[in-house]
Amino acid sequence: MAPSPLAQRWAAVLIESAYSPMSRRKLTQHLDEHAARLRAGQAAVAIGEWLVRKRFTGPDSLRRTLEVLAPEFPPEVLGALASGYVRATRDQLFAEQEKVKNALLKAVEDAQRDLHDSEARFAQVFASTAVGIAIFDVHGSVVEANEALAGILGHEEMPKELFVEADAVALASACERMISSSVDTDRREWELTRNNGDTVWANVVLSVLRGSDGLPKFHVALIEDVTEQRMLQEWLRHQSLTDLLTGLPNRAAFTDRLESALASGLPHTLAYLDVDSLTIVNDGLGYVAGDAVLVEVARRLRVVLPDAVVARVGGDEFVVLIQGSPDVAALAAMIDEELSEPVYLEGAGVAVSTSIGFVHAVGPGVDPLVVLRRAHSTLRRAEAGGKRQWAIYDHEADVVDRARFARIAAMPGAFENGEISVEYSPVSWVSGSSAFVEASVRWGASRHDEVVAYADALGLASRLGQLVLQDACSRGEPVLVRLSPDQSRDPDLAAHVRSNLRACAFPASSLFLALDVRAMPDGEENLEVLHDMGVHVLLHEFGGGFAGLSTVDRSPVWGVRLARPPSERLARQGLSLMVPLLRSAGVHVIGGPGDRDELQALGVDLVVS
Repeated sequence: MAPSPLAQRWAAVLIESAYSPMSRRKLTQHLDEHAARLRAGQAAVAIGEWLVRKRFTGPDSLRRTLEVLAPEFPPEVLGALASGYVRATRDQLFAEQEKVKNALLKAVEDAQRDLHDSEARFAQVFASTAVGIAIFDVHGSVVEANEALAGILGHEEMPKELFVEADAVALASACERMISSSVDTDRREWELTRNNGDTVWANVVLSVLRGSDGLPKFHVALIEDVTEQRMLQEWLRHQSLTDLLTGLPNRAAFTDRLESALASGLPHTLAYLDVDSLTIVNDGLGYVAGDAVLVEVARRLRVVLPDAVVARVGGDEFVVLIQGSPDVAALAAMIDEELSEPVYLEGAGVAVSTSIGFVHAVGPGVDPLVVLRRAHSTLRRAEAGGKRQWAIYDHEADVVDRARFARIAAMPGAFENGEISVEYSPVSWVSGSSAFVEASVRWGASRHDEVVAYADALGLASRLGQLVLQDACSRGEPVLVRLSPDQSRDPDLAAHVRSNLRACAFPASSLFLALDVRAMPDGEENLEVLHDMGVHVLLHEFGGGFAGLSTVDRSPVWGVRLARPPSERLARQGLSLMVPLLRSAGVHVIGGPGDRDELQALGVDLVVS
């Protein structure tokens, strides 16, 4: 099988950047296997180590590898590969440094037996290694250094003063500490200074060389330039804390800043923003335009709130942290005014608005994740009122919302544990004779309307409908089943009904299926198909609006189940005029539960007890 284009590109840059005796064909096969393992989220660290082990350690090998892989793998995979590469390079360096140290020790010891040969070996190691070497006397003064170290420190030729004064003092102090503490080897990462003032990061192994009498004679420092690896690590860290599209801090970075702000004990205000109607821009002008809008929103938020911390925490969600307790109404108006000016994309002047949830917070001791959740919950409450709305955190409303959301979140477990049951209420003609029963669901203290609303909110409408249909059809008696809005517009509704009728050998004419009038006209096709199957179709939550009356006129509706009667006089008069109109159209009207005499006076045909 031919290697992937990614493996071929990867092999090309490795061959260009470093020498290895491995053939191109064999290298490409290995890289193809490594790419597959990276896609599976496996062995990124081991692959970085493999690159070093196979000698792909040229000056540009790691950088060009990351450039090839970056379009196809996330930062965390690239970071793991780079980490393995850096660690293997460091281990290889330490091994080489240890080899150099041992060679130096052996050279000193052999000098007593064969001075000429030992000096030749030492000179060869000293001059040829890429590792910088400096030899210090016991007081920390440089006795000798190699050309590699001079190059690391930015010198074109060996200077009189190799290290800048601060670095020389630090190294001399380290030498003195090692002697006083009887430590023979010290390994650390040092921040050194080049002769032009630039910083160079280096792995430094500082060792004590002792004579035959066991007393310290010299110190040797083995120094490897790791500036590129350090910069790469910093870049990966920055990428992990930055939103790549807008350049703003991401959720992880913002959470840290929020925690620090709360720990200060000063009052802060958190605004959680959702960009309204971004989907319209994405679908109408394309995702490139949508991204441009997000970038512009980020820019304008930074302009209008220069002293605030602005971050992007989701697809179209931003957060703003402001010190103090500003007038949130004025703040919301200022943000809205800034974003209302159109930005022109592909000839279209696009402007967006935001919905905002505000929360005031004072720390320390306040959990930043709790503050974020409160702000997000407040945002959702604001959005319930439409676009371009804002709200401020309300503790009592939040307690109610949390309890409701926790209840909704627990619904799958309630299905699994059989906690949702089906109950039945008799439905009779106004004359008193029995007509059929009405099925309703119950989950603990939650009654039918609440349970079906939970199911719709969690995407479990179809599962709940199946549960009710199976139970209702298995009873073998005529039954009325009310469906939620999502169930009513479900394109698979007719197939589910047909399946249950067949499984229970239940006649379609004994099933009275009430679709929610609020799902019309989307559910009108279901009304037609179910009617053709022989099912009696109804509309429930019927209040007599024009849309509902139009659906009754267009569709083969057997009956309507009235919504809860209004208490206002004029509305009740309207309802009393509508019921005869429906009955004159041949539609059965169901009312209740309620006062039977009052419902009979209203003119209904059937009453739910």
